[in-house]
Parts: sequence; C-alpha cells; structure tokens
Amino acid sequence: MTSSMCRIIWERIFPPVPLKCRRRLWTEVLRQLRERGASERESGGFLLGLRTGESRSIKAFVAYDTVDPKALQGNIVFDGSKMDKVWTICREMGLQVVADVHTHPFGFAHSSVDRANPMIPECGHLAIIVPNFADRDYLPGSIGIYEFRGRGVWLDHTTEGSRFFAVRRLP
Repeated sequence: MTSSMCRIIWERIFPPVPLKCRRRLWTEVLRQLRERGASERESGGFLLGLRTGESRSIKAFVAYDTVDPKALQGNIVFDGSKMDKVWTICREMGLQVVADVHTHPFGFAHSSVDRANPMIPECGHLAIIVPNFADRDYLPGSIGIYEFRGRGVWLDHTTEGSRFFAVRRLP
C-alpha cells in the first residue's frame, strides 16, 4: 500500500516520459560531443540504456568514433559494418541502443541526409540533434528530437521538449 502510494505521488511530481537521462550523464554526453567535434565538425554517438514499457532510460554513451575511428569527417560517415561492436558493448553492459545523438553546425533541424539515413532503421528509434556543435549544455526544448516510424517517415517531438525527454538530477 505504501509503495503504491509513493509511486502515485512520484508519478504526479515526475510524470512518465518516453526518454529520460540523469543530468550528470547528459552533461558528459554533451562535453564529449563538444570535444570530439572540436567546434568544427559534427560528432555523435549511441545512447545506451534500458526500456521499461514505452519509457527509455539512458545509462551510457558510446561515441561513433570510438566504434568507427573514421566516422567524423566534417559530417558523420558511420560504417554500418561496425555495428557488431555496438551490439557487443550492449551485451557486455546489459543495455540496448535507445537513441542516437549527433551535432549540427547551426540549428537542430532534421536534415534530408538524417531523414534518409537513420542510424538504427527500426520503428521507434529516436534521433537527437544538438545545435552549434554542442558548444554549451543544451536541454530538451533547444534540441531536435525525432522518432523513426519506418519507410522514410519521422515524427518530430522537438516541441514536446522535457515532456518527451526529461533530463533530471533524480532517477
């Protein structure tokens, strides 16, 4: 009884969202994107985590250039044959790819190249775009959030901001 009451109160304070991440980890992801891109090229990586029903919780980050050293070429050119390394990391950590994240030089619009080339071409995959080569710590509301629905169709969750992607200090 007490535990269910606590859960009800917790969910009123922090309603369930499709994607969540601890603030410390998100800040580290942005720092790595900033450093790897060196303010002059796009950078990115896979966000690994756990799925509980419709919710995904980010637990780790694996940069594209960690998996494919040639991935950062101004824009991102990731060799899909390197995905076996990603799957090995996921197995070792007991996690799965819950989204990908990459930077753009200016805004966070979903480019035609992004739309035509989902990093994980499976329905429900999320792609997050951080503007200005992640030159500072951006939060939902100032980043692009896109969901792949298959056959070239994407849903734009950008305007939902923190109602879709919560970055919090607490779990």
